[in-house]
Amino acid sequence: MKFQQLKPWIMGNESITPMNYYEKIKPCIEMGAYIGLDVCVDLYLANTIDTGNLHESWVKNKEYIEKVCEITGTGAECGYDLDDEEKRWVLEELGEPPTCCYNIYFVSIYNDNEEKLVYVGKTDSQKSRFVNGHLVALKLHNPQYHDYYKRIYFGTVMFLSETREYVPLEFITPFQDAKRYLGEMEAFLIDRLQPELNVKNEKVGKLEHLGVVHIQNFSDVSDFMNDYFIY
Repeated sequence: MKFQQLKPWIMGNESITPMNYYEKIKPCIEMGAYIGLDVCVDLYLANTIDTGNLHESWVKNKEYIEKVCEITGTGAECGYDLDDEEKRWVLEELGEPPTCCYNIYFVSIYNDNEEKLVYVGKTDSQKSRFVNGHLVALKLHNPQYHDYYKRIYFGTVMFLSETREYVPLEFITPFQDAKRYLGEMEAFLIDRLQPELNVKNEKVGKLEHLGVVHIQNFSDVSDFMNDYFIY
């Protein structure tokens, strides 16, 4: 299930508010990052998953915060504080907060004996890159892969801050910084994991100094790369 970054602000105990993310916290590269793999399907079903895209998700979260502030009169000066009545009002007017997108994906091949990663990509395009087919799917028609099944895992990237709080890409401002972090994370994963079907050799940039990436698999399909650490 896609993560709703603003849900605790509107529907919970206010422990997470836009003040935590949108105004104050920035990624601390040395502290590391986190990837949660939430959904896994057979590769041929990839286009059935609504991944969203980072730009749309970033804009929706920003607009939701702005509309809440407009409706309730809250803002940075009061820590974006909302009482219970204001929360009910927001839910009636705007509905639940927007979700994040699935901004990274892993393609794997597996049989009874093993499962291994063969491709890493990012879902940052305005249209699903699986609509008209994907080059990796064509490559997997190579006879050397005929004895394997194929899966795809979709996940979300977050960075840690100096206070050890998670910073979703949707709360990194300006948007161009969020987009750059996603591109550099893809490059970092390709560089460290060396998936055999990736041909990109882009610069890791600031993520060259990334402390560690912790991957968890919540898909309930397999334990592939669950509690996996990349240094």
